[in-house]
Amino acid sequence: MRVMFIGAHPDDIELGAGGTLIKHIREGDEIFYVVLTKGERGGNPKEREKELLEVINYLGIRNYKIFDFPDTLLNTKFNEIKDELEKLINEFKPDRIYTHSLNDGHQDHRTVAEAVRVAGRKVPQILSFWAPLVYNNFHPVYFIDISDTIEEKLRVLEIYRSQSHKDFLKREVIIGINKYHGFMNNIQFAEGFEIIRFIEK
Repeated sequence: MRVMFIGAHPDDIELGAGGTLIKHIREGDEIFYVVLTKGERGGNPKEREKELLEVINYLGIRNYKIFDFPDTLLNTKFNEIKDELEKLINEFKPDRIYTHSLNDGHQDHRTVAEAVRVAGRKVPQILSFWAPLVYNNFHPVYFIDISDTIEEKLRVLEIYRSQSHKDFLKREVIIGINKYHGFMNNIQFAEGFEIIRFIEK
């Protein structure tokens, strides 16, 4: 399977779909990893990029692209983002894309989700992961068992040291969310996803 993970900021992908990302890597799937900003509104951009590259190196991801679009202002660059993503998608030809929710409370996340929806209109499967600002607007209907990858997901998130003070990156919060999604499906831990498109091939 050829899989793309597309996030607005460093740590977004790992937070919402880190266990799933690790699962795809372990299964030998081809991965393309994309982050649109360096997260400068949430900390020193050089430090955040360094952490991001450390994660990429730790996971052994070979295909990746880190853009430098303005953090919190992605809506002002929508067409440019859409065009850049469409180029990457057309080159990589993914079977599935994981990205943000169209219902996310963060404007950057919504912008990325909409750009992916448009740019990836020919991609069979597009799934949206959880993020802290979706609040009660996130309604997952597709779940992936991450019971065997939850510990590695937590280790990966610890690499984002500059963000460790944020409550949503605390170990107990991540465990709680993934345990709840697992409880919904009679398994230990899961990541839940909304479906933007899902065509079984």
